[in-house]
Formats: sequence, structure tokens, C-alpha cells
Amino acid sequence: MKLKNIKWSTIKLMFVSHVFGKTAAAIYKSYVYNCNTKNFLKAGEHITLVKPLYLIPQRIELGSYTRIQPNVKIIASKNQKVIIKKFSAIGAGSTIIPGNHTPTVSIPQFLSYLYINDVNHTLIVGEDVWVGANSTLLSKGSIGRGAVVAANAVVSKEIPPYAVVGGIPAKIIAVRFSIDQILEHEASLYPPEERFDRDYLEKLFKEKYSELKTLGTSIITPKEIQQLTLEKSKYRIEDYSNL
Repeated sequence: MKLKNIKWSTIKLMFVSHVFGKTAAAIYKSYVYNCNTKNFLKAGEHITLVKPLYLIPQRIELGSYTRIQPNVKIIASKNQKVIIKKFSAIGAGSTIIPGNHTPTVSIPQFLSYLYINDVNHTLIVGEDVWVGANSTLLSKGSIGRGAVVAANAVVSKEIPPYAVVGGIPAKIIAVRFSIDQILEHEASLYPPEERFDRDYLEKLFKEKYSELKTLGTSIITPKEIQQLTLEKSKYRIEDYSNL
């Protein structure tokens, strides 16, 4: 790669490694390089990255208003990718692995870094998702919009929108909001063309959430509304509820 095509932050990382050694470079990477949104494949606005982080930014896309808490690990090889969409947060100590290996005759696990017969995926964390602390998302564990992953869960399959999941392996244990609450919630966060409609939600609830309890609430005090409005204004989060 020509020097002129290398980002300045990458040059600094190479310099630290060359002058101070691999240990210093690893510390610099987890506390500085990995917390710079300019190093990611794509990054929106108002992103919070809490150091240290153990990941490869060039294989990660971050939407606007996303947050990654400390000690998160994202382990992705060259043909794998993680997309975290807007409004979502990844809890401290969580691990995301968008691929895996196919056992292959003559290849010991020690040489898995050769990426022969890797199974490559793009793991997507949808909009407005909360991934609880110390959770693990495995290769097919994409998370639907608005879902909640309980702390310490292991997700190995796709999770539908607004599900609340927990356990090892993760199972649906509740639904975040009722249909009416989802419609109200989405009317605030998303422009009309991005929202789920009632027909889709009714079908989703019939197939996935029959007889499950709802965890969310619509109750919020006037003082809390004022605080929320101020915070949304500070981050320039548009409210679409009047459209």
C-alpha cells in the first residue's frame, strides 16, 4: 500500500509499534486508534466509543447516535463485517463474531488464521437495539430493530424486531412494546417511509409474540419530557411525531 493512501492515524499506529513494540501498539490501538470514528469503514454522527475497545474498525459500520461501551470485542476476518445501525448501544464486555470456520481435513485449529473455508457473514444490529453487558452475538445472530438482548445472553440466530431475548442460547422471553407503543415510538424516531406499519406488526406479534408479556411503558412525567427534549435537541435528533 502506498504511503499516501494510508490514514494519518494508521501511520501513528505503525510508528508506535515500530518504536515502542507490539505491547505498546496494542494499548495504543485499544485506547486511541479503535476509538477514532475516522478509522471505521463508515461512521455517522454523535457516536460514543468508550475505551478500551478490541476490534478492527475497517470492518465495522456505525450509524449515527450509536454507543459502544468499554471492553467490547468485535472479532472479524477480512471478508466479514458488522453493521450497527442508528440509536443502538452495545453493552460493556460484549463480543460480536460475524463468522466462523468450517472444519477442514488437514488444517489444525492453530492455523485457522489462514481463513481457509471460513464462513463469512455480515452481522447486523438493527436500529434502536440494546445489547446487554457481556452478551455474545455469533455469526447468524443479527438483531432486529428495537430488540433487547439481556446481559450474558448468547445469540446464535436472527432475532426479530422488538423482541426481548435472554439465555444461552438466547430465546424470546418478552416483547419490548405493544403494537400501539411501537407505532407511537417509531412515529417519534423515524420518518414515515422508515416506520413499520400496523399490518406488519400484527403479523409479527401473531407469529412471534403471542401471549408474551410486554416490558415497556408509555408513562413519562412532564419533567422527564422536558429533559428528553433538551437531550434530543443537543444531539440534533429530529422528532417526527408531528408529521
